[in-house]
Amino acid sequence: MVREYLLDAEDEKILNELDDLCGVVQNKEVLREIILYIKLRKNNEVDFGNYNIIVRNNSSYNLLNDLVKVCAKIFKKYGVTDNEKICYLDKIMNIRRDCPFDKISVIEDSIIVINDKKLRINYSDELDNLKRIMNQLKNKVLIFEDSNYAEGEADAELGELASFRMTIDRISLDDKIMYCKNKFDEYNLKYKKQDLKEYADVPFWKLKNMVIKLIIECKSKNLDFIDKHMLTNSKEFYSKNSTKRKSERKNTKKEKNTKEELNDLVGLEDIKKQMGKILNYIKLNKERGQMPSLHMCFTGNPGTGKTSIARIIGKIFEEENILSGSGDFVEIHGRDLVDKFVGWTAKKVQETVESAIGGVLFIDEAYSLVSDRRGSFEDEAIATLIKEMEDHRNEICIILAGYTEEMKNLIKLNPGFESRIQFTINFPDYNEEELLEIFKGLCKKEKYKITENCEEVLLENFKRAKNEENFGNGRYVRNLFEKAKFEQADRIVQTNSKAINSITKNDIENAIKTVVLKKKEVTKIGFCA
Repeated sequence: MVREYLLDAEDEKILNELDDLCGVVQNKEVLREIILYIKLRKNNEVDFGNYNIIVRNNSSYNLLNDLVKVCAKIFKKYGVTDNEKICYLDKIMNIRRDCPFDKISVIEDSIIVINDKKLRINYSDELDNLKRIMNQLKNKVLIFEDSNYAEGEADAELGELASFRMTIDRISLDDKIMYCKNKFDEYNLKYKKQDLKEYADVPFWKLKNMVIKLIIECKSKNLDFIDKHMLTNSKEFYSKNSTKRKSERKNTKKEKNTKEELNDLVGLEDIKKQMGKILNYIKLNKERGQMPSLHMCFTGNPGTGKTSIARIIGKIFEEENILSGSGDFVEIHGRDLVDKFVGWTAKKVQETVESAIGGVLFIDEAYSLVSDRRGSFEDEAIATLIKEMEDHRNEICIILAGYTEEMKNLIKLNPGFESRIQFTINFPDYNEEELLEIFKGLCKKEKYKITENCEEVLLENFKRAKNEENFGNGRYVRNLFEKAKFEQADRIVQTNSKAINSITKNDIENAIKTVVLKKKEVTKIGFCA
């Protein structure tokens, strides 16, 4: 009987596929547990649980698909599923934020991947429906991807629906070095270990291409040793090609210049002027050989355009050759910089900054790093971030963002920020006319038209909503627009109307009734009093 619960050679072969995958190898033990669980269930030794998995995804690379493919092989081998096909539910949706779980029943693929962050609207209303479908479709396995800011959020909502937990870690420099070693060892290529650190210190997507090219070069020339010169040439080849592609992009006629994109944003006139002055200041100082710090602090209420401006800054810095990257924009929450074990937070901050080198790192709600306890993980995150801001002052633009008073407290409590943040920009709330322009812009983008009297209703609503304590500015408008589309679609279907692109006064009035203003949440991490 004991032998039945041992893993066979084929199991081990499948599990070993994880060894070549950065960020996921730690899930081998979970897969071993799943295999044992399958065998116990087949022998009626257990009658609880299910095969569904919640995967906490901390990586910006597409590692989830690699991990799920290995899981699919196990489930297919033991007859849990009919095939190894994988369906990402949000990719077959017409409305990205909708959540029609009943579509699962007509999907042929056996593995259904659901991103908890992308499928949030009507989520709680659909849970009972999801449970019913799960009971009916025993030959499908659901993978819930948890990519939310707060770790454990998906687990709290979906815990009872999934018996197993997996994680995908961020790819560190050590992971990249190990990836190189594994690949070179696989093809019996010798190398000096000390040479790999500098070689592997590039974005992972680029490293994979570099390694493939180098292996092809060695095999085609019948070489069995990779010297430092070959590693350097391989790295330089991709650096030059990246620069060339960047240059080609600049010479290609774009639909819209980035500065035009900035000017087309609704409102924000003072901020546009400030950005022009900031850009002129940076360009002049760079010409003089005195490159200033590029780090910024954005203050203001939610939905006032902070993220939009930050994205545009990255593009402008690329076009004006201020930063070496390709306008990369990495957005995180302040809490994402804090890890759960001693010594891990500093590494997490370093890796996050590294991922955005050459572009913009946007840290929303940065004030969440404030802790009432000295020596906390939050203090470690702040100390490391301040050091990284200094070490990479000419290579990256780090933008701290959040509510005005909370951000003032963060800077005041940590004087190191003050000397490193070159520019502080306050984002005012939109007025009702600007909010109307945002709504009309959303309609134009999606080819909707609003009928007579809509503007009057919208202006009156925006004027009233603006006085609410927790008004969300642009976010409120986008939320109202989504609700209006929802009401419009229901009316069109029920009345069999042909005017499928028209949003009426009634649609907007019904949508207004369903919009709820969220309470302001200022979260602190750690053990606060």
